[in-house]
Amino acid sequence: MAKKSKAQAKVSDLVAAVHRIAPPQLAESWDNVGLQFGDPTRPSGKIMVALEVTREVLAETRKLGVGSLVTHHPLLFLPQKTMAETNTVAQLGAEIIRQEMALVAAHTNLDSVANGTNGVLADLLGVQAAERKFLQPVSPASQNVKFAVFVPMDHIGAMIEAIHRAGAGVIGDYSHCTFRTPGTGTFRPLEGADPYSGKVGELAHEEEVRLECVCPKNRLDRLITEARAAHPYEEMAFDVLPLHPTEKPTAGLGLIGNLKKETTLEGLARAAKKALGIKSAGLVGDGSKKISRVAICTGAGGSIIRNWRPGTADVLITGEMTHHDCAEAHHRGICVLLVGHWASEAIVSPTFAGLIGQNLATLGFPEAEVIISKAEIDPLRRL
Repeated sequence: MAKKSKAQAKVSDLVAAVHRIAPPQLAESWDNVGLQFGDPTRPSGKIMVALEVTREVLAETRKLGVGSLVTHHPLLFLPQKTMAETNTVAQLGAEIIRQEMALVAAHTNLDSVANGTNGVLADLLGVQAAERKFLQPVSPASQNVKFAVFVPMDHIGAMIEAIHRAGAGVIGDYSHCTFRTPGTGTFRPLEGADPYSGKVGELAHEEEVRLECVCPKNRLDRLITEARAAHPYEEMAFDVLPLHPTEKPTAGLGLIGNLKKETTLEGLARAAKKALGIKSAGLVGDGSKKISRVAICTGAGGSIIRNWRPGTADVLITGEMTHHDCAEAHHRGICVLLVGHWASEAIVSPTFAGLIGQNLATLGFPEAEVIISKAEIDPLRRL
């Protein structure tokens, strides 16, 4: 008897797994995350995780037969007017297409979760996990609204499906989440109306329900469109209500926490070089200053300095900043440790790969193969 074949994850399943780890609604408005290349209905194949798309990484994917590539930095970031292979983005994108490979990006949404880029760097530097807080907290609830629509009894099922199609009604690992309250709606169709029920000129009483759901703000327009298409009335009555952030933020850019052991700025720099395997680091401030509380922002942290509030932390640890942001930090007496953009973020790949594998298993694909790129290198050499 032939062995029963195991279900293979599709590209859409991979996207779902990535979004469980780093919800796309956490991405900054200027960012571009999610599926960038590939057919969502095709098998994901072998999955590779890397910081960004480079020619070395694509050569590695070709050699290893990778079907899907997941990166932190999006390849498609700035608008492209042409895919003619006259620039780096178009050349790398064309190679992805030739390899019939999918590309998924998780950028600022991965920066904004506790076990993302900032969390991994905090672990390496010995920041106490129990006392960590987000540097710029954002609660997922603040990204949502409550949508309530009034619908007749015989259209409840159709409306729930419309909510689902729009990407609303999702709470944690559950979809189709709604709540309904029965009631009676009244209306009098005026001349020229074509009512679903009732007669022109007569007051009608209709048994209806108030159907409520949670909806991400960026899906609200789609939800209203889907709801109108499913609603039998000419005029659909609905409410959109803001939701306040939860008391304890569950996401946000950057982290703040206390080191397990107090050190100096220069001592912290030495520890960071050892932990990250880098040859040099940049410092702003007095190297002998005592450091116990740190703020971490992987990648480029100049915006953090520009919005720095006194007393935030003893030092900002980030990848890179411009000269003018360093000068601003110096002028304001803010200590900064620069470890390099690539070094501050490439460290997330092993953790990210492990989380992708775990989430694919939860979705029913325990055999999915997720590997880490071994070919990519920091483009900036330090002598």
